[in-house]
Amino acid sequence: MSFLLNVTLVIVGLAGVLWLLSPRLLPSLGTFLVKMDLSARVKKAEFEQKSFVLPDGRGAWYLERVTRGHAEDKPLVILPGLGVTMHLMGAQLGDVLKHIPNRRVIVIELPYHGRCVSMESDFRDPGLALDAVTASIAMIVDNIGGLESFDLMGYSFGGVLATNLVLKHPQRVGKVMLLAPYYYNEATTEQYNDVFEAKQWHRLAAWQGRDELEPWFYNWLGLDKNDALPGFIFSGIAGLRAEQYPDNYWVGFYNRLHDDCQSSRSFLAENNDALGALSSEVLLIAASNDTIVNAEKLTQLSNVFNSEKTDIKTVNAGHFFAPNGQTLFEVSADEVGAFLNR
Repeated sequence: MSFLLNVTLVIVGLAGVLWLLSPRLLPSLGTFLVKMDLSARVKKAEFEQKSFVLPDGRGAWYLERVTRGHAEDKPLVILPGLGVTMHLMGAQLGDVLKHIPNRRVIVIELPYHGRCVSMESDFRDPGLALDAVTASIAMIVDNIGGLESFDLMGYSFGGVLATNLVLKHPQRVGKVMLLAPYYYNEATTEQYNDVFEAKQWHRLAAWQGRDELEPWFYNWLGLDKNDALPGFIFSGIAGLRAEQYPDNYWVGFYNRLHDDCQSSRSFLAENNDALGALSSEVLLIAASNDTIVNAEKLTQLSNVFNSEKTDIKTVNAGHFFAPNGQTLFEVSADEVGAFLNR
């Protein structure tokens, strides 16, 4: 009887310890699971992480899925969105990659993101002006090798970078896919513009901690409450960001972006003639429930791009998430695949 009593006391004691530690254990478990999920999906997509040193001494990182012997297929270069690391972007591409099984695919890590984080960065080199970031991306593309000619896809902030890149190098870029492209001021929503101009960065992608993360997912990225993630996964995502970036890193980023983007507030208008003269085929995907980029404004860009070479499609999604637990990348995969293969 005393043995059974001792065992019972031990079990009760362990349960009490676990209960006391759970506020710490569950977020750690969430972070571990988020890392495992990202790693598994990137591996399933057959991406390999690669890096090199640029001529100016800065490091460059990217994911690459090598070609499978079909040299006639153009490589596809992909530019993630603001706050989206190359690994997070790579993890979203499974459905798209099924449509292009033989292509070489490269996902570039944007400056100041993921592997390119400097803990003491002041965001001045190369800075966040559109031309400066585009030049940085072009330098990476030039030094990867085998990208004399390529197709290009950009999501959100990566969409405006992709647009600017094809304007700077029209002879090198074939097809262009723009998913909810972030043309600040000209195509972003009034709701987003108000928050941006008020510099309320913690309401945007400068969120820090779970309490700020959840409104970002629900209010801006389009996560439906019916598809809510478990609480410890939210905490895990917040924990992963805390591991990757110093406190208030994204506040500094946004402050620099706000200053440096003044020159690109009328990007579409200033490049109207050049965009209309592009020879590249363009697929533009607008998300119907997007609270960051105005879908209606995007559909009107057929008057800006070469209308004979531009398809504009609207899908049922928010800026990142879509109904029924899907994402913008999943619901647009068939359109993107058909466009690449035609």
